[in-house]
Amino acid sequence: MNLPNLDPKKRERYLMLICGVMFLVALVPVGYYLFGSDVSQMKKKIAIARENIEELEAKRLAGLKYERQIKQNAADALPTDTALAAAEYKNWLTTLATASRFEGVQVNNTGTTPMQAKLGRGQTNRQGPDTYYTNFKFSVSGKTTLNDLGRFLQQFYAVKTPHLIRSMSIKPIAETAQRNNAQQRGNAQQAVATAQRVDVTMNIEAISIPQTTNQSFEARLKEGDETNYGRMIAALTGRDFFSPFTPERPPQPPPPPPVVAVPREHTYLSGVTWSNDRGQAWFNFRLEGRIRIFKVGDNFRVGTANCTIEAINLDNTVDVRVEARSNGQLSRTIWRLKGKDTFLDAQFLRDIDEEDETVQQTTATVNEVKTGSEV
Repeated sequence: MNLPNLDPKKRERYLMLICGVMFLVALVPVGYYLFGSDVSQMKKKIAIARENIEELEAKRLAGLKYERQIKQNAADALPTDTALAAAEYKNWLTTLATASRFEGVQVNNTGTTPMQAKLGRGQTNRQGPDTYYTNFKFSVSGKTTLNDLGRFLQQFYAVKTPHLIRSMSIKPIAETAQRNNAQQRGNAQQAVATAQRVDVTMNIEAISIPQTTNQSFEARLKEGDETNYGRMIAALTGRDFFSPFTPERPPQPPPPPPVVAVPREHTYLSGVTWSNDRGQAWFNFRLEGRIRIFKVGDNFRVGTANCTIEAINLDNTVDVRVEARSNGQLSRTIWRLKGKDTFLDAQFLRDIDEEDETVQQTTATVNEVKTGSEV
């Protein structure tokens, strides 16, 4: 199509058509920008709403679970009448302690506190939630034995009442003189009984729940409770709480393996390193497959010979004192090793004089425990 030769009206229509197509093409990204972002935002809001719904559902299920637990505990909680609940529970504790042969037992109600949920924003006390439980605190004290204390604990935790022992202190009554007197009289049973007598103080808490229908307190026993209270009580009474404390010794590491004597041609000086002007001699024990690092004064064995590092020289040579016994004769010599020297390649320096024998023996004795570090 030759636009210059077309009729002006047709050419104008074609140009308008081309401009319209270009306008539509340019309008596509603008529309996506204007409407696509709204779609993306809507998708995000839907995802957030779905998460909120799932969170609310989880909270609802948790609330149902807590509600069931409250109903279960409400059946055995203290009565809602706080004065009646405190009096009846106190009487039950007194009866339990007396039956467990506590002497001079004293039971006191040390506090009754209504527990309320926190007020929401903008709420006043009148608009706030009601009490959701009442906390009762009691103290129980008396003199008894560990066996009778165990009996008390067993019967205390055998009931379904929502209560617990918050803290307990146990002090020995029997002094050393009483125990020694009983032992001197030869009455071993009396000595054990005397040694076990204790002064006990317990802080106990129990609760009352508004949902309870109890008009009076009743201690109902747990059903199907498989807790081995007998074993727990035996562990309590069988332990001597008041003997001098002796900390357990930590397990001792196994002793290091003995140094295996290896032939002289398979042990060589692999190198010397320096740290703070102190030399370290690195020896390769090829038959053992390990490298050990020695300082001046360290001892080791090569074959049947006892070796001691005498000196590590600035030229990276090492002087080693070698003590070996042959045909019943003990020889003491000094050898010098340079890099890669085995004890067969070492340079002989001198024999140790008889005058130096005392000094060398002393040095060997002091350094016997120094066996070098292993790499």
